[in-house]
Amino acid sequence: MMRLTMFTGPYPVGERLGGVGLRLWELALTLAAEGIETVIAGPPGSAVSWSQPGLRVEVFEEDTWPQLVEDADAVLTTDLPDQRVLLHAHQLGKILVCENATPIEHLDYGQVAGATDPEGVYDDLLERYLLQTWTCDHFLVRSSVERASVLGTLAAIGRLGPSHHTRSRTLHHLLTLLPVGFTDQAAALADAAPVTAGGAELVWSGGIWDYYDTVVLAEALDRMRGAGHPARLRFLYAPPPEQDIAEARRLRAAVDRLDLHELIDYPHGALAHTARDAAVKASKVLVCLARDGAENHTCLRLRLRDALLYRLPVVIDSFGASADWVTQWGIGLAVDTRDPDAVADALTRLVFDTATYQRCLDAIDRARLAHRYQAHIGNLLAFLRTGTRAPDAGSPRQQAAVAQLLRRRPSLIAAPSNPI
Repeated sequence: MMRLTMFTGPYPVGERLGGVGLRLWELALTLAAEGIETVIAGPPGSAVSWSQPGLRVEVFEEDTWPQLVEDADAVLTTDLPDQRVLLHAHQLGKILVCENATPIEHLDYGQVAGATDPEGVYDDLLERYLLQTWTCDHFLVRSSVERASVLGTLAAIGRLGPSHHTRSRTLHHLLTLLPVGFTDQAAALADAAPVTAGGAELVWSGGIWDYYDTVVLAEALDRMRGAGHPARLRFLYAPPPEQDIAEARRLRAAVDRLDLHELIDYPHGALAHTARDAAVKASKVLVCLARDGAENHTCLRLRLRDALLYRLPVVIDSFGASADWVTQWGIGLAVDTRDPDAVADALTRLVFDTATYQRCLDAIDRARLAHRYQAHIGNLLAFLRTGTRAPDAGSPRQQAAVAQLLRRRPSLIAAPSNPI
């Protein structure tokens, strides 16, 4: 039986589950159901009680993580990997699978932009990305635009050569597009969850980061109220206390300025993962608005799984991959966030226009079938079951590239500092 250890990096397993951590948890469940003996190692605070048949939860500890690598046939890391895990697995010749994304959104993180040496902090993230890209045998991406960016990087650094093309012109041995979606188990739990939260027509179901635009959303709510069509908005998560997020401050200032306190629910404490289904199901429309920028053009936002899982039409900014996905599937409306009136109009249509809302619901029902995890892990399962690494694994070119990275950035052998 194939043994896989999945390292979730800074993303905990347990009641604080979210974002990439939630994506990896659902992948772990899916692989375990397919007979892959899976260990998922999360940071301190992860819940070993979440273990279940075929899936064991471990806490990443400094004195035990190397053994978790050594006991595995394959190792999977996140897009913010602990580079020591990468290097240990690489040196042992373990199969490496990576959730991989170009470090672009990180440029908006306060701990990067606000650092004493932002260039140095970002260079460290970039070197980790390059080390992962050089050592990984199989890549997981969430959208076609991410697949294109990964393939471009592989070609640019010199990995995407004849050895890969000879093995497969489709490169299925090298890459799995696991779209933003959900597992059958998640769907069953969501369908069975009671609605316990108070009513709010709109929900912002993920975190707030500086590339988002929550101020235009506040302005749109003010316009809807003025037009006699008020709608309530619920934010699920307050920014983590250790993060300095300017957008959160801008939102609070806009709520005060426009006196929207009666229309906006803003949390003060953490929402437990097991309470999430009930909270999200209390709303009609999912809202996720951002400013134009490179992050939008290269990233499909993970919180969009909520649109499919909970059958919530979406209002999304019109600036990139997420908008393209929403428009392609017809599950919501894409809007220019530079225009508060346009945002207000889109929100009003989805909340109050029954025909528009129903068209989106019908589209969501069609899209749900195409975004189940079980429908998309064939490439990954086939790769794992062959038990062989990438065709260029251990090649002189790969070994020289890794050695050069370590010479250029000796800190790669140390414990990482994560920007989130």
